[in-house]
Amino acid sequence: MIKNKKLVLPMLVLVLCIVAFIWIAVDEMNRDAGFSEEYVLAEELPALLSFTYYDIEGWEQQIASIAEGKLSYQELEALLSQMGVSEYVDYEPQTGFRTVSRKVFFQIYEQLVDLLDVDGRVVLEERVFIGEAAKEEQWLTQNGYEQIRGGLSFIHPHDMYQVYTLDGAVIGMVKRLDQTLMWENVFVHRGGEGEAEVLFEKELFTIEVPGLSEPIEDTICDLAWTDSEITAIYKKEDRVQGTVLSYDEQKIEISGYGTLAHSGELKIYKTYGTVEQLDESKLMIGNLVADFVVAKEQVCGIILQEPAQFEQIRVLLLNEDSPYYPELYICSDEAMTVTFQEQTREADARIKVSEFWQEQEEGYLRVETATEKGKLFLADENGTPVSLGYGGSFEVRKYPKGYSVVNEISLEEYLCSVVPSEMPSSYEMEALRVQAICARSYACIQLANDTYAGFGANVDDSTNFQVYNKQEREERSTLAVQDTVGEVLKYQGQIAEAYYYSTSCGFSQGMEVWNQQGEEQYGYLAGISLLTDPKELDFSQEEVFAEFIRSKEYQAYDSDGPYYRWKASLDVTRYLEAVNQAVAERMSANASHVQILDKEGQPWETGPDQLGNLTGIQVLERASGGVLMRLQIFYEKGSILLTTEYNIRKILGAAVSSMEDKDGNAISSMTLLPSAAFVVEPTKSGYVLYGGGYGHGIGMSQNGANGMAKAGLTYTDILQKFYQNITIENIYNGQGKEE
Repeated sequence: MIKNKKLVLPMLVLVLCIVAFIWIAVDEMNRDAGFSEEYVLAEELPALLSFTYYDIEGWEQQIASIAEGKLSYQELEALLSQMGVSEYVDYEPQTGFRTVSRKVFFQIYEQLVDLLDVDGRVVLEERVFIGEAAKEEQWLTQNGYEQIRGGLSFIHPHDMYQVYTLDGAVIGMVKRLDQTLMWENVFVHRGGEGEAEVLFEKELFTIEVPGLSEPIEDTICDLAWTDSEITAIYKKEDRVQGTVLSYDEQKIEISGYGTLAHSGELKIYKTYGTVEQLDESKLMIGNLVADFVVAKEQVCGIILQEPAQFEQIRVLLLNEDSPYYPELYICSDEAMTVTFQEQTREADARIKVSEFWQEQEEGYLRVETATEKGKLFLADENGTPVSLGYGGSFEVRKYPKGYSVVNEISLEEYLCSVVPSEMPSSYEMEALRVQAICARSYACIQLANDTYAGFGANVDDSTNFQVYNKQEREERSTLAVQDTVGEVLKYQGQIAEAYYYSTSCGFSQGMEVWNQQGEEQYGYLAGISLLTDPKELDFSQEEVFAEFIRSKEYQAYDSDGPYYRWKASLDVTRYLEAVNQAVAERMSANASHVQILDKEGQPWETGPDQLGNLTGIQVLERASGGVLMRLQIFYEKGSILLTTEYNIRKILGAAVSSMEDKDGNAISSMTLLPSAAFVVEPTKSGYVLYGGGYGHGIGMSQNGANGMAKAGLTYTDILQKFYQNITIENIYNGQGKEE
């Protein structure tokens, strides 16, 4: 008992002050105070340790029972003990409640990475955090948009840090940086008067550049960051102008200049009309004149000051199914000009291309005729043509597997050799005009693709794209191209991919048969009726479609075609191995649409050859136009679920033992069913398919277009029937036709 009551109040105040001091100290030690060189927060640890035993969520649970707020030495020891690495980590122990400085922690963390990161996933790097992204936990850095794992809420715009990354995502901040970092290959649209407008990661934004007074416009620059602000801009002045001939992941070939390396990602900037960053798909081979910004013999940016011209197309001429020829001979019907390694000479007889290359030489061989009327031919070793004649020029390149040859030709001349290869020239002129416009539209779409960028080509000459120069040019087909010169289909302002096929079953199909429902860019490809006396038929009812496909009463615009109706017999016992092989091939190429199921209908990781004998075929779903969308094949031990029309045609086609057309004429062996518009009927020895149509069924039926032309429809009428809400416009002068 305190005898002197006068001391009670002062002692009570003292006790309260001590308690308050301890509480404040503990709170200050534990609360989230943001980034500091003096401590590391417990909230930073889950992301930093996620390369070890647990993921971030797992470590959050583990660390919640060990540490809170600022990491102390006592908590650090508990953490290392839990990880089982205490005896392997070297550091100077301190009083338990003292906080661990950032420097000490990352000295320890470096040892943890050496011990536990056996795959080298954790990397020490440097970052400038330019701005926060719209997506949660993402920031724009000098490397692009990056994920910030674990939050790290103390990051601010223009902060500069040394960081650790895991699989490309930032997981922790080691220290602030005050040295200069370079932000390389930035497209500056405009600059001057203390700020610059830059286009980076497809976004145009303004940043402060203290002291910048010199005007900058549409160029590639390196920006120097020091102490969280831009202190210098270095313009890259060297430019090369030309067209892209070929490119791959490491190099790009430019007309008149040769081959240059690039960083692995081609950055393309459009300055006409609007300022945008474009994808590589816009880098049209052979048709795009651009400025290539070069530094240290490497392309660091491509600037487009005008749109691509749809004037030339480059066709890879296949050697059967291969792009390579072990040896290549070329001849012509007139004198040739041959250019190789910037040396040009005349040639009168056949050319053996291997004679031009030494072992290590790069570049390409260009062969042209003396006049525009001349034709080039692929030849045998005696100089005898083995192909039809080609207009334009040949470019030959050497690869480890052999030689490739690309035919560069004007788009319109190309079409003159496509249309007769795709549609008989005896068809009605209006149908040939339809074919010409569809072929031109399809070709223009392919000019923007990069399928054959490594070969310096836009397309090949096979059914992979459009069949080219497999039939002699025909006067009527050529006239159809000339009558529609430059005309393409457009939908919502963009060139439409004008799919076409041979013959319908009486209805065309929508994109749902390729499992592409609801995609806005294909709104013009809704299925239509081609019946001359249209009727409302509900093909979701199997008996309705069965009656339709077996009846001879339904006449369509393409019912004169031999494949308007067909019948196929399947022998699933004799051809079981072929069916299983087709299943395996389609699983490899299109796994999400070919699924093996067990007896309970659950996914089963086994091969088709483990399922036993085939016991049944069941139709599950049809498109509104009659084409099968889902079909199930039953076996003794499981089943196979097929979706998309091609998979169904390919797999059941492997079991065909005989086939006949609508008139009962035998059809030679086919391993791909004519279409997926059929019904299945079991027989004693297998199954019979009653079907109609030839091809995928999407877009324009060629025989249907011919029938419409016979009925008096013009080519614009026909196109607007097959492709809804389209316009017909000219790519050369921008003029369009009235609907």
